[in-house]
Amino acid sequence: MKHPGVHLLILPLLFLLPAASGFAVDYPEIRVLTRDDLLFIQQQAELEDYYRLSRAVGEPELPSVSLFTYRKRADEDIFSLNARLGLPYDTLATLNGAADARSFNRLTRVLVPTQPGIFVHVPPRNAFEDMLLSSRLAGGSTPRSLLVARAGRAESISFFPGETFSSVERAYFLGILFQFPITFTVARGQITSRYGMRADPFSGHPEFHNGVDIGAPEGAAVRAARDGVVSEKGSSDILGTYLVLSHPGGWETVYGHLSSIRVTLHQEVAAGQEIGAVGRTGRATGSHLHFEVRKKGSTTDPFPLLALAGGKR
Repeated sequence: MKHPGVHLLILPLLFLLPAASGFAVDYPEIRVLTRDDLLFIQQQAELEDYYRLSRAVGEPELPSVSLFTYRKRADEDIFSLNARLGLPYDTLATLNGAADARSFNRLTRVLVPTQPGIFVHVPPRNAFEDMLLSSRLAGGSTPRSLLVARAGRAESISFFPGETFSSVERAYFLGILFQFPITFTVARGQITSRYGMRADPFSGHPEFHNGVDIGAPEGAAVRAARDGVVSEKGSSDILGTYLVLSHPGGWETVYGHLSSIRVTLHQEVAAGQEIGAVGRTGRATGSHLHFEVRKKGSTTDPFPLLALAGGKR
């Protein structure tokens, strides 16, 4: 027997909400993830209905989405919930607005849907959601528009039923790629020179460029592309004022032509932390960041490793 009214818990986008600021919806709460909980049984039954219909021949009409809440135990994380609920971790993460596994695991109460898919806030709230939405719209996917009640407010959500993370999105979420090092609010920077052979901007002769150049206004914030430790800082005729961060797994990132450095040697830094500012020190024709990625001492093309290859290519 289904809990009464569950299918009204996510509202069509065209539904006009009352103007009162106290709007709220209490989603049914699953207490335990076992067959002893009737709401868990219902969530699993509706999920199975979705999978059964999605495998059917033709184009059957899929059921509407329902939402439940669940209070996580201290020993539960996104992967244990993924296994217990039969839902991809991509679904749980995006519905709950988590851009990485650690963000999700810090949550105490989470929303649980009855269908797998990708949920994106409208408009996107961060670089990861921007990537999720833009890649799907560019690929021709059409989302379902939903309103989800959270913290007493109605949030507009684009829902892409049945979709999962791409390999790049999965790597970003799991923290095995590098974040774009120019702050998201500064037009994401603009790639002005790629990795590989190019004409030297001073001599015009062919040379190998070990990183990517990201044009940005002087003084724009430069951020750590990944958690790491400041392993080197200094000045050279080529890179000007520069920083090197060391990361787990033998990776290093290099930040050159800085106007200033805002961290100290051997300091631990977090991904996204401001570590310096864009400049034009060293051998530079204008203000930009020279960004390198090294694996065990050898440079590699940073562009495919950047979780959000921001700006114009």
